[in-house]
Amino acid sequence: MSVATIISIVSGLISIAKWFITYAEQKRWMEAGEARAILKGLEDAELVIRDAREARQAVRDQHTRDPGSIMGDDEFKRPD
Repeated sequence: MSVATIISIVSGLISIAKWFITYAEQKRWMEAGEARAILKGLEDAELVIRDAREARQAVRDQHTRDPGSIMGDDEFKRPD
């Protein structure tokens, strides 16, 4: 084997190793981005759930103070 052949083989192996390292790094960045997107979605869902719970508690408090208001008219009444 000549020196040129050995250098060519080593160069090819280095190129393959570089490609694997680049691929692993890109995959790690994609997974980090995916994790951030999932976290943001969960935080947004938590805010919506918290708002709904607060609204439900406000209605419960109102009906506890004034039980007669349960049968009262509101904006959701059917127009029939």
